[in-house]
Amino acid sequence: MNVQIMVTVSGSNQTDLVKVLSEKTHALDGKWLNSRISHIDDYFAGLIKIEIKAENVETLVNEFKALEIQVEAVEQGSVSQTRSTHLNLSIDAKDRPGLVSQISQVLSENSIKVEDMQCHRLGLPDIGGTVFTSQFKIAVSNSFNKEQLISSLQEIDTDLVIDLRAQA
Repeated sequence: MNVQIMVTVSGSNQTDLVKVLSEKTHALDGKWLNSRISHIDDYFAGLIKIEIKAENVETLVNEFKALEIQVEAVEQGSVSQTRSTHLNLSIDAKDRPGLVSQISQVLSENSIKVEDMQCHRLGLPDIGGTVFTSQFKIAVSNSFNKEQLISSLQEIDTDLVIDLRAQA
């Protein structure tokens, strides 16, 4: 019987690591259903949804761990089929401590699921400071109130530039 597992991997980057992980999965008759791999400096983190025979799960996890990376695998339970609308949210502002925390709090208070988040701080010598820029992919329920979210975000700081639109 095939099962679906969610595997989280992280550690120092290694040459051809994604290739090796995928080959090990394929060798055990598994297949990647979805994956997300990111690098920051010389560190990587990945989230991989795999379909594989139940009897091969332990072997796959052990083979991944043999690569001297951190590995966690969780068998997928039943997935909720609630309908969501997917949106892109961009927020730019003059950088200051606590912005990510405050934005995350507002998203949580508005029952918004963050599916992907990328935040960057850019030093701009011309303005003598740092700019915060972020892109979120979010999922909202049918009862989502766009104006309420924007108003709540603007309460964080009046200089936030907010762009909210449907995912393409």
